[in-house]
Amino acid sequence: MAQGFIPPHGGYKRLKAYQKALIVYDANVYFVGRWVEPRSRTRDQMEQAARCGKQNIVEGSLASATSKQTEVHLTNVARASFGELKEDYEDFLRNRHLPIWTKDHSIAKQVTGISRQDGKSYETYRQWIEHKDPEIAANVIRHLTMQTTLLLDRQIGRLEQEFLEKGGIRERMTAARLAARDGQAVLPKPAVPSCPLCEKPMKQRTARVGPRAGQAFWGCADYPRCRRLRAMEDREPEQP
Repeated sequence: MAQGFIPPHGGYKRLKAYQKALIVYDANVYFVGRWVEPRSRTRDQMEQAARCGKQNIVEGSLASATSKQTEVHLTNVARASFGELKEDYEDFLRNRHLPIWTKDHSIAKQVTGISRQDGKSYETYRQWIEHKDPEIAANVIRHLTMQTTLLLDRQIGRLEQEFLEKGGIRERMTAARLAARDGQAVLPKPAVPSCPLCEKPMKQRTARVGPRAGQAFWGCADYPRCRRLRAMEDREPEQP
């Protein structure tokens, strides 16, 4: 049976980028609820950036079945949203005269080391996300956001490579159609026998009346001068 042209899709929960995006989203919810003014424009922007980033990963994964272009586009939108969120955290730190950590900061190194482990969740980073010092909380979430954008960069690279190797939905549809056509059984045409009486080639005819109405049979091409008949499945000539 030919392989279908709609590939598996929607497995976004297995994507490392989505898993990290979910942590960033939950962390951002806690952070803005504690450190950002409820009615401020900044809070709304940070909430929307975190949500947009996560949701576009989901939408891109679900759209991957029928549009590789849409998947790449939405994944790139997710990346841009997390880039915006990173800038928001840097603004928060700078406006409060708090340092923006480099990758060599001791806690930043711990967060980087944890990123190589499996089974990470919000609980993995809770001690820093919910820390009473906003410098620690903001820098750790910023670092997690940077990890998410890096994972999305890698995902976009894989999507580009997959498109180059397999194409999009149109190429898959064409390949599936060709495979289905090639896999169809082609019945060989029955060999045309010669009339056992006059040795002229016989013709395939269909009975119109009688108990065999609708059934095919061989009849002499010289009919009505030669009335020799032959059943399709018979090897020996049949008497009229």
